[in-house]
Amino acid sequence: MPAKKNTADKKISKTVKKDIPQLYSPLLKTYFSDLTSANMIYTKIVRSPITKGRIKSLTLENIPDGYFLFTAADFGEQNYVETLDIQTEILASSEIYYKGQPIALLAGPVFTDLLDLEKNIKLDLEKDPASKIKEKEYPYAQRFIRNGKAQKPEEFTKLFSKKNYDIKGTWTSVLNAPSCNEANGAFCTFDKNILTISTPTQWPKHLQENIKRIFNLKTEEVFIRKTISSGPHTNTIWQNTVIAVMASLVAIKTGKAAQLVLSREEHFEYLIKKSPISIKIRSAVKKDGIIEAVQILIELDSGYHNPFAAEILDRLVIAANNIYSVRNIEIIAKAYESYNPPVSFNIECIDSQAFFAIENQIQKICNVTGFLPDELRMKNFERKFSLPFTFTNEKVREAFSAIEKMYDINRKFISYRMESKNRKIDIENLQNFPLRGIGVACGFNGIGYFGSNIFACNQKMEATLESDGTLEIHALQPSASTLEVWKNTAAQILEIDPKQIKLNSTFDVNEDLSVPENVYANVSVMTYLLKKCCQDIQSKRFRKPLPITSTKGFTSAQKKVWNKEKFSGSPFFLSSFGTVVLELEINPYTYKIYIKNVKAVLNAGKIGIPKIAENSVKLSIQHALTELVVDENLHCDQISVSFVQSDNDPTQIDGLISRILPAAFTSALSQATGHEINTIPVKPQHFFKEMISNENSVYSK
Repeated sequence: MPAKKNTADKKISKTVKKDIPQLYSPLLKTYFSDLTSANMIYTKIVRSPITKGRIKSLTLENIPDGYFLFTAADFGEQNYVETLDIQTEILASSEIYYKGQPIALLAGPVFTDLLDLEKNIKLDLEKDPASKIKEKEYPYAQRFIRNGKAQKPEEFTKLFSKKNYDIKGTWTSVLNAPSCNEANGAFCTFDKNILTISTPTQWPKHLQENIKRIFNLKTEEVFIRKTISSGPHTNTIWQNTVIAVMASLVAIKTGKAAQLVLSREEHFEYLIKKSPISIKIRSAVKKDGIIEAVQILIELDSGYHNPFAAEILDRLVIAANNIYSVRNIEIIAKAYESYNPPVSFNIECIDSQAFFAIENQIQKICNVTGFLPDELRMKNFERKFSLPFTFTNEKVREAFSAIEKMYDINRKFISYRMESKNRKIDIENLQNFPLRGIGVACGFNGIGYFGSNIFACNQKMEATLESDGTLEIHALQPSASTLEVWKNTAAQILEIDPKQIKLNSTFDVNEDLSVPENVYANVSVMTYLLKKCCQDIQSKRFRKPLPITSTKGFTSAQKKVWNKEKFSGSPFFLSSFGTVVLELEINPYTYKIYIKNVKAVLNAGKIGIPKIAENSVKLSIQHALTELVVDENLHCDQISVSFVQSDNDPTQIDGLISRILPAAFTSALSQATGHEINTIPVKPQHFFKEMISNENSVYSK
């Protein structure tokens, strides 16, 4: 992971370490909001009450001693944070772009006094009318691909002829899981020209570079202490820097320790709240079940200034058709700026909304054509012709075939479908029986995306076999289960006791943490690199004296499998594949949903510790179930998890369930209710009204 040092670097590092041991130091068991200091002052963000307009004046008279008001003028020309070449204002200097945009900072020793002072701010604003979307004609980011023989619009139109099924669907999803983590913020001190920032940063280098530029500080004058992180959302990655910069300004200007903690409402609204994504799919299906063509339109609201919009679109496009082999594909994806706060996305399952759409579309095709779920998928898996994307999924057909045999999917699917149809005809005799449905969904989890501007497999792993026979792994702190996997992997290769393996998560002033923590937290990639380090050390240990250090990253040959300019090839270093079967019942009197069972079959390479992996998947299933219905926590007592046997390198299980389980749930719910459920999370009153309407229409006949 650390960059190689030259001689000059070493001299600087030695000098710096007298005063500052490291540029970056993790406080693994510390919340920044628990940190205190004598004469500490609190900081509160003053936000815009309007959606669009401009600031004409902002003043606060009779500020008490020890209290402070800061505006954009206090940052001067450096009033911006730069992320992936996109500049975002820290405090609005004139123009207002969304309601809640930071326009000033209040600071003082008593937080409740800051609330009172905020009410006394004289704010003269010029308000403008604001549309929901700024400019539909000019997307903030976009991606277009067309693959197959049909290259012109009129050629695509011919494929949707009367001889084929023409099936359309619109699928909308947004899962805003409740956050139980500490609200974001920072605790900063400025002493002897040294700025110390304690914050749940997930991108230390991004924070450091912006702090240095804004406050004109040297590298050795910025000390970052990483506290417990607050979730893998895109906004917590880069907006944490904006928040830390605000607290740093207060600490530098006042000379006092400054703490800025977002309220729970601010944390949700401006950092982790996600926006619904609607995906429209049109499929041309031949009478034999072959999907001849598919047109997909993806549109999303990226809010104001979203540095990750282009990458989010690309990941959605790659996942939009799943791994189905369709001869003619057209995908249009657009992200628009709006007068909303920057929209956040969960970086661990960024493409889950695309899987939700395509898997529900497959279920709709089954309903229209009469094909069974496994039958239709088998017809459209791995057909031999050129596709824009290729994946390292092995034994997909075999795994899916095994699922049907193991869980009797087809018989239940036919039985429940007949029940649903009969209920519409003979509701009087069937109303006392539970409504039943079964849903199937599959998908992949791409690990190590080669096309990213910042996630382009720049990860590095370093390991050192010391003279006393112990192994030191130099990496950011992983989860306890991941660390156990690392220790077992290294111990097996080097033939040492896992107790002889230790982790070093400190980095000195010249070591480059240039990519976000979430990248280093990728279990599969980092485990692969650790394995390569250990194999390298093992090949040298009996020929060279100890200590031996090995640093491994991705080779240029590995990255060439993806053509970034043409947006084609193999986009991921590794892929895991999974299928979920979910069976449910609905109480005919209370309309409560009961999850009868969930079956998951995963293909994730060689599983190091099967029991831990199985428990992890079961927890993921229980967690995913809690997000599916508004104001209702579903759970399941009958969960079965199995893994496809493989000797390949392990791939990542985390995030796979959250990508595919929602589609399995809505497919089952649609079958049980006899109505298409095309939105997640589900609102119970929605399908309740549909079913009551259906019952009334039957009784009135």
